[in-house]
Order: sequence, then structure tokens, then C-alpha cells
Amino acid sequence: MKVKATRPDPIEHLVGHCGGLNAGERFLLIYDATTQALAEGFLAAARRLGAHAESVATPVAERHGVEPSAAVAKRMVEADLVAALTLKSFAHTQARQALNARGGRFLSLPGYDATLLQDPAVSVDFYAQFPLTRAFADAFSSGRSVRVSTAAGTNIRLNIAGRTGNCCPGFVNGEYGLGSPPDIEANVSPVEPDSHGVVVVDGSVACTEIGLLSTPITLYIEGGRITRFESASPDYVARCEALFARVGSPLAYVLAECGVGLNPAARLTGNMLTDEGVLGCVHFGFGSNATVGGLNNVPFHLDFVFRQASLWVDEQPLLIDGQPVLGATS
Repeated sequence: MKVKATRPDPIEHLVGHCGGLNAGERFLLIYDATTQALAEGFLAAARRLGAHAESVATPVAERHGVEPSAAVAKRMVEADLVAALTLKSFAHTQARQALNARGGRFLSLPGYDATLLQDPAVSVDFYAQFPLTRAFADAFSSGRSVRVSTAAGTNIRLNIAGRTGNCCPGFVNGEYGLGSPPDIEANVSPVEPDSHGVVVVDGSVACTEIGLLSTPITLYIEGGRITRFESASPDYVARCEALFARVGSPLAYVLAECGVGLNPAARLTGNMLTDEGVLGCVHFGFGSNATVGGLNNVPFHLDFVFRQASLWVDEQPLLIDGQPVLGATS
């Protein structure tokens, strides 16, 4: 009789498989009011693995990329593994970067709830996707230019000369200090003033104010910055304009990241971590990239996800209509 495979406990999978938590290590969980109900489950999982587990509450941040308090940042650098189970992401912060510089590992888990924990994308074997993720990151590192297009109308060119591709396999270890499971991706920070074209976003805008899209949003990019939002939905345009205006800095509009999703179990849900990782989707992040290889430093980072992308590095294809074709000829 065929035995049905059981899915691993998602919290223990995140802490053990993705976080690589070992007995005797120091584990710090950061949570806020939106995730307090999940906190005890993470602490219990860490303790079952033999770790010294502690937690600290933080206020709900207004947006992604806002620095935690000095007190929280100090506790972060004292840990071996930090899991930031918060509504907004701390991934693009100096506090996270300081932890990694000291050799600590950081699991960025923004927007988690009970529904996301049960998503099949959380329980995949993240190590199995590593070779493809590494290959994409290496292609970015060795490339000088990126071209992205879609049947929906995206057509944009980015200068990536001298920039290093980031391999984000969804797990953390001694080499990879930042992971955001279920997101599996490779990304690169374009040269800030040198992106030009049009992006038709038909997937999601990864924030609670917008989420999954019912109609596309078009971004016009000149000199590396958004110059205009367009959509058949005036409400979407108004929401985008309000989100960026709220930051109060022109640096928020800078195209800061080009990322390729590589999790085969992820589907678009409106949650940043699933949407950025969807195999075949590309996302462009705007705002901060100073902690991931760029020069733009602003307390804001927002990702726009679009489907079925084709992407070339130095005119060599990496994706065609959402399918990885690394190594194919043009």
C-alpha cells in the first residue's frame, strides 16, 4: 500500500531547515501585534531543537525598511539566528546588515499568518532549488545589462555593470546570511540612474494597501526612477502615489532591485514572500538597496510583481515567457 507523504511541520521547517538552527545556538524571535499569536509556536520549535530561545516585541512599522529600535538592534547582534516575524520587513535595514557582518543569520518573515504557514511554498526543499538560484545570481554578477519584456507590454533595460547578483535561496547558513522563505529568488541592484523603459505590473504590489491586482499598473521609468503611474483603475494610481509620497523622499522612486522568483510551489497571493518567489515572475523593487549591493539609502522598499516575463542578461536568455532557460542560445 502506498504511504502518503506527510508535509513537515511548517514552523519547525522554517526554523530548522531554513534557519539551520542547532542545539546550543542563541535564537531571537522579533514579533509585533500582528504576529503575537504565532510567537509561542516559533519559540517552542527552537527549544525542541535545543536552542536558547528568546523573543522581543516591536511596534508595527509603518513600512518595509524602517530600522528597528536601538534596543532591538542590540539584541539582534547578540543572536546566532534572528527570525523577524513582523508585519513589515527589516531585511533592508542596517540592523540586519550588522547582524550578518558579525556572522549571525537572519530570517525575514514579514506578513506571516496561519494561512501562509500552511502554504505548500513554505514546506518545499529549499536546498533542492539552490543550484538554479545560484546560477541566476552568477549570471547577474558577470553581466553588464538586463533586458526584460512581457506580452503585457513590459519593455525595459537596466545597467548592472559592476553590480553583484544576490543569491537568496530561502535558507540561511554561514555563506547566506539573509533568507525570506518561502521566497526563493536571485536579484541584482541596477546602477541607479541608468534604467529606462516601461513596466506593466499585472501580478501584485507587495503591500497590504494594494496586494493582488485586478487590473495592471504601468510604471514609466526614466533615469532610473518612476516618472509616472498609469492604470485603468484610478484607485490604484492614487494608492501608489500616496505610498511613495508618504516617504517624503525622491529616493523612494528609484528602481533598486530586479529579482527573479524561483520557488516552484509558490503562487501569487498578494503576500510579498510568496509573490516575489513565484517561479517565472519578475519583481522590481523601488527604494532602498544600500544593504544589498546598491547605493540608494532610504527607509522604504516596495516590490511590484509581474507575470510570464522574459529576461536577458547581455542578450543571453535566462527566462522566456516565465520558464528558466539558462544556457540556451538567443
